[in-house]
Amino acid sequence: MFFQETQVFKTGGRSHFRIPSIGVTKDGYAIAFCNERLDTVRDDCEECNLAYAVKAPGREWSGSKVARGIPGWFFVIGSVVYDQMTDTFMCFFSRSCVSENEFGDYSEEERRQKEEERRRIIKRDGIKPGRFILETKDNGATWTERPFAGKPLEYINRNTGKRETTVSGTHGSSAGIQLIRGPHAGRLLCPSRYAIGKYTSFDQLKDYSYNNTLYSDDHGQTWKCGGPVQIGTGEGTLIERSDGTILYNSRAYFFDQKRYLAVSRDGGETFGEFTADDFLIEEKNIGCNASFLRVDKDRLPAGTALPKGCTSLTLFANPRAENRRNMTICYSFDEGMTWAGLKTVHAAAAGYSSLAYNEKDGRFYLLYENGNDQDPYENGISVAEFDTEWLLSLS
Repeated sequence: MFFQETQVFKTGGRSHFRIPSIGVTKDGYAIAFCNERLDTVRDDCEECNLAYAVKAPGREWSGSKVARGIPGWFFVIGSVVYDQMTDTFMCFFSRSCVSENEFGDYSEEERRQKEEERRRIIKRDGIKPGRFILETKDNGATWTERPFAGKPLEYINRNTGKRETTVSGTHGSSAGIQLIRGPHAGRLLCPSRYAIGKYTSFDQLKDYSYNNTLYSDDHGQTWKCGGPVQIGTGEGTLIERSDGTILYNSRAYFFDQKRYLAVSRDGGETFGEFTADDFLIEEKNIGCNASFLRVDKDRLPAGTALPKGCTSLTLFANPRAENRRNMTICYSFDEGMTWAGLKTVHAAAAGYSSLAYNEKDGRFYLLYENGNDQDPYENGISVAEFDTEWLLSLS
């Protein structure tokens, strides 16, 4: 039985860490990414770096490093995804200057001033904003970046009634996956989201926000937007099941403490069969980003004790109590259709999370935001490393 916890990204000085995302390479290297927000933990911080840490097989975590950062700019993390076929680990990110609040209802004059400042900074620094993919082929020793190339989707703007286009974006935490079954085997599939107009409050998200997917059939060189999951969802996580279908598990903005499910039978291009999961409890205020992971039995260590006929182990992690407390892992023996049990990792305040599995040593990783009392981001971001025996034990 094994369980170990490490504070990988520790709050201190100017540094505040949020939005974790983790993946593992076929060589057994765990690579963790997050945002290093400077001077404040708020979403509308004025400066933010893209931070990462690496755990080589048999060694301790490297500690926080800056993958990308420019004074006065902010880098926003998207999901990570690993391509087994090309041995390429990728992290989506965007960079910009002059932050804006997600719900900011700015006047025309305020927007004009922000745009003037944005042009001035871009001219001064000689750097273009935009969306990019950071990638490594040597387990995080070196990194290169390239522009993100995505095909837009069409939608009807709720504010104007006009038909518009957008390219949805990954949102950090839950990692993308590579499909291994059926006609779309090899496809990279990432949870994504988009809005159908301008919203100015959390309450409006139920009418403006959609989860969807980004998928690539050329090993991440170009991406297409999958169709929407039901309205009112935002920040989702997904798995591929044994029959090749995709199960999408979504945060939603209905204030009902439920997680919402959707199924794709075409590799993540379209979704239906919408339901709610009555077992997976959300905190009641606005829900929380969560993580979902399925591992085939033949990838688990020999002798792993699973019920007879069980072909996989599925994990789901989120803070299960009010005000983002009690980081909990729920486990399933039937691919998330029912839940066999749960295990508390962190009883105090906790936030977003990301799950990964390392086949080299048979251990799972849960990278998550954690605090001490009421603040789920107070400490920074920890990783809990554990095996199946610990997860399924009664203690």
